[in-house]
Amino acid sequence: MTEERRDPTLIFGTASLLNDASTDMIAPIWPTFLSNILLLNVFQISVIDGLALTVASLSKIGSGYISDRTGKRKAFITAGYFMAMLSRLGFIISRTFYHIVFWKTLDRLGKMRGPPRDAIVADHAGENKRGSAFGVLRAMDSAGAVVGSIITYFLFSFLLWWFADPAMAYYTIILFSTIPAIGSVIIIAVLIKEKRGKDVFKGISFRGLNRDLKLFLVASVVFALATMSYSFLILFSGGFGYTETQLPLLYILFTIVYSLSAYPFGRASDKLGRKPILMIAFIMLIFTSLWAMIVNDMISVIPLFVFFGLSAGALDPVQTSLISDLVEQERRASIIGAFQMSVGISALPAGIFIGYFWYTFGAIAAFQYSLILALIAIILLAFVKPNVRHP
Repeated sequence: MTEERRDPTLIFGTASLLNDASTDMIAPIWPTFLSNILLLNVFQISVIDGLALTVASLSKIGSGYISDRTGKRKAFITAGYFMAMLSRLGFIISRTFYHIVFWKTLDRLGKMRGPPRDAIVADHAGENKRGSAFGVLRAMDSAGAVVGSIITYFLFSFLLWWFADPAMAYYTIILFSTIPAIGSVIIIAVLIKEKRGKDVFKGISFRGLNRDLKLFLVASVVFALATMSYSFLILFSGGFGYTETQLPLLYILFTIVYSLSAYPFGRASDKLGRKPILMIAFIMLIFTSLWAMIVNDMISVIPLFVFFGLSAGALDPVQTSLISDLVEQERRASIIGAFQMSVGISALPAGIFIGYFWYTFGAIAAFQYSLILALIAIILLAFVKPNVRHP
């Protein structure tokens, strides 16, 4: 459906690096921005994070469906990056819970770029190098996250000293974050070339998909219900002595671990199989929940972000690779979108449950909830046989 003169993985990786640098200039201060500046409670923050992932998933299924049906990819990718850029400006004028919900929704609608982009990458890489290709993409995503979060750490420390009103420091960081976001839009608009291909759309039904993909979907949904957002970990860590300027360092640790592990995990899945790497992802979330129950000071908080980063680094490139392996090319974008929707839509109830348990019973109860569901998910994953191919 597309003809690329250049390697699309590197082009998309560069755009993702810039967009993630923009996103992660905000991410380290996002939980404290919501709690300290907008005065939202942990339940509201969990709902926002869960709703954001759900909206992202719905946008992916829509873009995947239409992209496969029309044979068009680039329009969705460009629009997605533009929405993400526009939302940064919306955060600056946000003052209430409902403002944030609106602009965060627009930001996550930008995730419509995912399935069409991933379909191009999967088609270009081929099955034998697909894990490596998605690993490169995720590694560049995370490299941008590391760069963005480091910039924020130093700039935020200075701005808190410079401005008498701390809110100005937050809004200034958000304003600066629009600069790399603009760059990502320009890269896609200029460097990605596309021409209409033959319409081979076969529909979006899950009918005909093999048993193992369906079982993997169930395991992944349960795992998504078990997964807390990084905001939860940041707010949890704030109770052990970290200051407002120190908390971004924990997020930087998470992004570094994620960035350094994504490509090795993706490559390992090409050689060892997808399932062993996915098992590692699930186990690392279990370790995160278990470790949280023994945290008692600033130093013991640190492994939480290592385990959480390893879980994300192992999960992200390998999930998409496994789906791509098991689905024929003509429906690849729509099935990737359907899978990501099913998993992502679980984030809203996950956020509600985790926020409720913390708000009602305390943070440890939320980690216990996560632990139980993660154990169920890994049992389900054990029965998946990923070597089975779609007919």
